[in-house]
Amino acid sequence: MSAVDFMRDHAIRSEVYDAIQGVLDRYDLLVTPTLACLPVDNAGNGNTVGPTSINGEKVDPLIGWCLTYPINFTGHPAASIPAGLSDDKLPVGMQIVGRRYADADVLAASAAFERLRPWRDSYQICAARKI
Repeated sequence: MSAVDFMRDHAIRSEVYDAIQGVLDRYDLLVTPTLACLPVDNAGNGNTVGPTSINGEKVDPLIGWCLTYPINFTGHPAASIPAGLSDDKLPVGMQIVGRRYADADVLAASAAFERLRPWRDSYQICAARKI
C-alpha cells in the first residue's frame, strides 16, 4: 500500500467514523442487520460471494453486502447476535453498535435481546453442522 493509498483510506475511515458518531450523538445504540441482503450459503472453499447489487445499487460481491465491515473499520464496539432464520433456514444476524468505549452498553443490549428472544434452540441447524 502506498502512502497515498494509506492516507486516502484514513480519510475514508474518518468520514465513516464521523457519520456513525453523528448517529450515536443522538442515540445510545445503532441497531442494524449484519447483512444488506438475505444470507447466502457459505462457499466450500471459504470464498463466499454475495450479490453484485442490492436494490439496484452495485456492491462488491466479496464485502459490499456485509454491514459489519464499516463498523470494524471505525473501531466502534459492536456485537453480531442471532436474530432468527431466513425462509431457507439460514441464520440472520442483528448488529448492535455502541459509542466508542461503550462496550458494556453493547453487551447489556445484546443480553437483553437474548432474554426477550432466546435463540439457542432455534439454531440447532447451525450447531449440528461440521466445522
